[in-house]
Amino acid sequence: MKEIKEYFENLLEKAEIEAEKDKIEKMLQFSELLYEKNKFMNLTAIRDKKEIIEKHFIDSLLLTKIIKEDEKKFIDVGTGAGFPGLVLSIYYPEKEFLLVDSVRKKVEFINEVIEKLDLKNVKTSSERAEELIKNKRESFDTALCRGVANLRIILEYMIPFLKINGRFLPQKQNLNEIEEAGNALKVLNAQLENVYKFNLPESNDDRIILEIKKMKKTDGKYPRKTGVPAKKPL
Repeated sequence: MKEIKEYFENLLEKAEIEAEKDKIEKMLQFSELLYEKNKFMNLTAIRDKKEIIEKHFIDSLLLTKIIKEDEKKFIDVGTGAGFPGLVLSIYYPEKEFLLVDSVRKKVEFINEVIEKLDLKNVKTSSERAEELIKNKRESFDTALCRGVANLRIILEYMIPFLKINGRFLPQKQNLNEIEEAGNALKVLNAQLENVYKFNLPESNDDRIILEIKKMKKTDGKYPRKTGVPAKKPL
């Protein structure tokens, strides 16, 4: 554990991310719980402890370079084993997070971590976004999504959750999807404000975070019924 702690601290320094000791400790506890649970349940394809630290924890913490102080309510859809939302909830105990994943076992794992680390600012849901939106429309400052879903599809699920002037900060590994998402942005009353480029400190892998701002109210017919956005993207 000591070696992993030193490795984590070293990567934080290289990535120019400041984190207090108690937060680092909690993140290390989370990484250990993930590593152990992953031995018999597929939570992440990454098995190596150091890789988990860099490609899940540091990767999630890159968002701290963009998140604003006045952003208080966050939703992370398709959070998987809790990335980036659970990591950020440890980093920002004063902010509220709702972590959503339709895979119940993953949500159960997150709940276990929340309980063990005594995190008070996180809630979870395994409801599909199309159902969850009914009570949560336009109620978040910031939406997060770190995943493989195509941008023009994921926009339809995420933008309706945001308040006007709220931001969606998807993490991507390439920029190819931006151009084809133009129509979706227009229909959902959102626009691309910025593209942030980073490199992970050890592997040097490229990381991209988009900043998408919701300009005005989204039509209540979005998101469409389950399956429709993927079959007929905007």
